[in-house]
Amino acid sequence: MLKHRVRPVFVRPLPVEPGAFFRALDSAQEDGGLCRVCVFEGGAILRIRESDRHFWSPALHLHVQFGADGPELHGRFSPSSPIWTAFLASYLALGCIAVASACYGCAQLTVDATPWAFVGVPAAFVTAGFVYGAAFIGQGFGAEDMYELRSFVDHVAESFALGVL
Repeated sequence: MLKHRVRPVFVRPLPVEPGAFFRALDSAQEDGGLCRVCVFEGGAILRIRESDRHFWSPALHLHVQFGADGPELHGRFSPSSPIWTAFLASYLALGCIAVASACYGCAQLTVDATPWAFVGVPAAFVTAGFVYGAAFIGQGFGAEDMYELRSFVDHVAESFALGVL
């Protein structure tokens, strides 16, 4: 069954030593590819090159874990940093609104006033649900970019498996 995630993940076996794979990713970007790769110790971050990037274009975070069958490449798609920050700020603001509404509603109850402020609590939760749903709309916009990033990784990995690299 396909699980819908705000940050989709994948796992694939790595047919080569991780350092060699990440070096190959880094050198493959220099051939005028669609992706830009930032390699660091134990992983890499792939993004669509600047000229083709949109504000909804995702990043692909890669890292290696060693399992019983050898190294496995774990990938996680995430929104760009400004989009991710906006989502977290939205959740923080909605959480503050819910708490403030609950506190104000309790204060209204204490002074025997009509507790109309309690309406803010479910309103904040419903709005948070819409923000959560917006993540999936963004994935729809970035689906082609996600495909390109994943295809780039698969191409480099399969080149090792076939002995091309």
